Amino acid sequence: MATSSNAAARRSLRPHTAPNVRENLRRERERLLARQEELGVLAAPINEAAAELAKLDATVEARVASPQRKIEQLERRRDQRIERMKQKIEDEYAAKIEAIKAEAETAGAHMTPDEQDHESSLLREYALAIVEFSESASPAELAPVLGVSTREAKRIIEQAKDDLAASGAVSSPATATLTPAPAADDKQPVTAAS
Repeated sequence: MATSSNAAARRSLRPHTAPNVRENLRRERERLLARQEELGVLAAPINEAAAELAKLDATVEARVASPQRKIEQLERRRDQRIERMKQKIEDEYAAKIEAIKAEAETAGAHMTPDEQDHESSLLREYALAIVEFSESASPAELAPVLGVSTREAKRIIEQAKDDLAASGAVSSPATATLTPAPAADDKQPVTAAS
């Protein structure tokens, strides 16, 4: 006679029938579903806490990002305003510079009446000084003083005499006699024009 342990061993060796397998699968499935439901109930507080933490993180991130967004907007506005002001200042100063250039071109070329009178007086003095110099010296001696050739010095003396005569200045009798210069000095280079 077989012992109970031997009978159990023999029973475990017999092939499983299809109804037994289906029943075992159904029971296993029920156990798994029950366990999943149990785990879901256990995990509910974790999921709720995680959702609340995620909400809190989003709120904090939004609060942190808000000032940064405002700062970026202010910086953009500042840069745009600076650019507009810079352009406005450049345009304003360009207009002022152009106005001064135009004024300098028109005003600089013309002398005031006082300046014209002063220039006429200085030109008379200059012509008189040349004529007086030429009374005591030759054109060859005047040429280095003026930095011109002897021929040019002669022309300047004649021009000075004509200017004095035209302005009504009285020339002395000595101005009528001019000492001719040697021909070799005519080749002296012109260094400056008066």
